[in-house]
Amino acid sequence: MKPEHDDKTGTGDLDPAGVELVSRLLEIIAAEGLVKPELLEPHATVDDIGFTIDDLTLIGNAIEREYDCDMMPDEAMQRCKTVRELVELMGRRIQRAASGEGR
Repeated sequence: MKPEHDDKTGTGDLDPAGVELVSRLLEIIAAEGLVKPELLEPHATVDDIGFTIDDLTLIGNAIEREYDCDMMPDEAMQRCKTVRELVELMGRRIQRAASGEGR
């Protein structure tokens, strides 16, 4: 994700593939984290949503299954304060795995 502009999702500067990836990640986060999708605003904090390390593990496992990349909760993931930071980190990991960098 690039810097946010005026749109609600923060995807204004992304190409269509990036917008699709962000959208899918938010779907997975909502489903696995058992939260309403409308709560996943870019600036919503992970703490306010109530995600625990167990939630991040479930979310990471679902993303690993779909994108075949390592998404286990680690220090970088635990340092994410907002939904936007979490999605950006996950997106970077998926892109690295797709390009073969993570292997």
